Amino acid sequence: MHIFKTLIVFITFGITACGPKAEYIPEGENLNSATVGVPYLYKIDILGGAVTGGTERRIGFVFPENTGISLRNCPMEKWRITAKTRDPFDYNCVEVYGIPTKPGIIKIIIGGGMYGNMFASAIEFSKEYKLNIIQP
Repeated sequence: MHIFKTLIVFITFGITACGPKAEYIPEGENLNSATVGVPYLYKIDILGGAVTGGTERRIGFVFPENTGISLRNCPMEKWRITAKTRDPFDYNCVEVYGIPTKPGIIKIIIGGGMYGNMFASAIEFSKEYKLNIIQP
């Protein structure tokens, strides 16, 4: 009976330790360089759980703001959209996009929250990237 109780304790601990934890692709802090006047698009994937979303939530920030670079959630793949789909965006994916207007290094911060589950509460996440914009 003692072995059974010990096993239950270890199983419970193992399940509760598996709470959501955000991981990112790319993992590093630098994105591929952009060139002034050339359209730029780069996707950042957020792994580890379902990211909360909606039109009222801001994906992140770009500093300085007047660089021509913006953030948006990726559109959901067409094969995933059905008649029951209420929101056609993938909140586990962020697109960095735009046409850079001036050279320099900009800071991009993405953040949000992940839904919790039966064993772990919801969490917030944040990740900072640097994007180097070069003059052609």
